[in-house]
Amino acid sequence: MKGKWYVAFVVLAVFMMLAAQTVFAGGGKESSSSGNEQIVFRFALQNGQSHPLSMGIQRFSDLLEEKSGGRMKFQLYYSGVLGSKPSTVQGLQTGTIDAAMLMGGVIADYGAPLLRVFSLPYLFDSVEHARRFEKSEDGRALFDYVQEAGTRIVCLGAYQESARNYFFTDKDVQHPSDMQGLLIRCQEGAVYYDAIEALGATAQAVDFSELFTALQSGIVDGAEQPLSGYVTNAYPEIAKYYVLDQHEISPNLILFSEVVWNRLSEEDRALIQECFNETVPYFEEISDAADADYMQQIVDAGVKVTEVDVAEWKDACASVYDKYGEEYAEIIAQIDAAR
Repeated sequence: MKGKWYVAFVVLAVFMMLAAQTVFAGGGKESSSSGNEQIVFRFALQNGQSHPLSMGIQRFSDLLEEKSGGRMKFQLYYSGVLGSKPSTVQGLQTGTIDAAMLMGGVIADYGAPLLRVFSLPYLFDSVEHARRFEKSEDGRALFDYVQEAGTRIVCLGAYQESARNYFFTDKDVQHPSDMQGLLIRCQEGAVYYDAIEALGATAQAVDFSELFTALQSGIVDGAEQPLSGYVTNAYPEIAKYYVLDQHEISPNLILFSEVVWNRLSEEDRALIQECFNETVPYFEEISDAADADYMQQIVDAGVKVTEVDVAEWKDACASVYDKYGEEYAEIIAQIDAAR
């Protein structure tokens, strides 16, 4: 009798293992309305549902479902609900998260150090310049490098939104010299910290969830965000000076877990890539339209928006290029050629 229970247990264990392999073979699977098996990819987003970046991915999902005849689509998880940026990367590497959108600087810390080039201040002249590079052969090669570097992540390409700019609570900043002595919250990373110090300010570590309070209480004098982040987080209420210095124009990478990607057929991979490529013009259109609306909201809120001589600000950060530029010299030359 004991032997029969043991055999039954082994059979059950094998059955569960095979079932698990089926469920995670390229995303969770369920039946579509046509009765065919449907692959549902778990897609992690850090932005909310109404953000243009999220809207671009929603269009990507809709197009994939349409062109695959209902066989493939995304289940979108907004606002970091599947975890922090580091945990999202780890999920992609292990296959517990099928796909995600993250900035290049995040992936740089997980086996693709060349992507740290996007952290350099004033790397691109404009959003249009960045988009040209990202669509060029050199840009495509840099995205392919993500997988080639052994990150266990596949990069389909990027959505490029508007530049990140500095904003301040009490000081009308117009030149780099006006940054002297200010405490500025910026993204984590040595390049970001060095850029802040090159401008004469001091980088202050503040969790993003606590930034509004830190600005309000004077713990920091300023921070930096693209137009979308500045408006949607209500910073115009407490920081009335927004400087269009465009210090960072960094791509939002659309990523797949290599574990999941390798389980797909060549045809399905090609279809996913095709659908993503078709959504890029759509994203750029809605992102640019949203930026125009954000700018109007900023002006209506009584914020002073200052256009600056970006070349002056880039010159002030020459020490950053002296320190890091040699490592990325080839890519910087490619970016310059895309002007």
